[in-house]
Amino acid sequence: MRLTVCNLKGGTGKTMSSVYLAAGLSRRGRTLAVDADPQGSLLSWSEEAAAAGTEFGFPIVALPVKDLHRRARHFIGDYEHLVVDTPPGHQAIVRSAVLAAEAVVIPVQPSLMDLDRLRPTVELLAELAEINDVSVYAVMTRVRRGTRSARETRTVLEEDMGLEVLSTEVPLREAFGMSFGLEPGPLMEYEEVLGEIAATEEVA
Repeated sequence: MRLTVCNLKGGTGKTMSSVYLAAGLSRRGRTLAVDADPQGSLLSWSEEAAAAGTEFGFPIVALPVKDLHRRARHFIGDYEHLVVDTPPGHQAIVRSAVLAAEAVVIPVQPSLMDLDRLRPTVELLAELAEINDVSVYAVMTRVRRGTRSARETRTVLEEDMGLEVLSTEVPLREAFGMSFGLEPGPLMEYEEVLGEIAATEEVA
């Protein structure tokens, strides 16, 4: 499966989602993670882990370029799975990362600002659907369960924006907040997130 994690707004949990999804996929087959963010957050995470004496179960390459989908053709054949972490704001890079994907995951925090700032991402995906009609999954992150904001965010995503929202929600949890620089161990809710995606994408 070729998976791109994107949201043009920053601070939504893209890198965290990329790390945990890549870790889960690496337990199913040979997986490559691509850091397409010029800030290099995904690569920095793995470097911190290596400095602490642990190694990710998958390689990471930095490729923050506007022709990522073309360059990826040269090495994706060596892997069963690809996960691309994308930057905020850089439409050209995000566009290319989507063109390299079979499925897109959009992490969304439950807030009115995040919903408002999500619209450019949704519009970009709609524009690209004529070129590369990917599956799109929204996943709610940093959720306080049972709150009005969580319920209303899900309603807006599904009914107003027409997105498929995964039933699994990633909670606001200290274990996630403190996980930077650590090798992913238990996937926690990301195990269910990956399971929902895999069931639809028919990944064994």
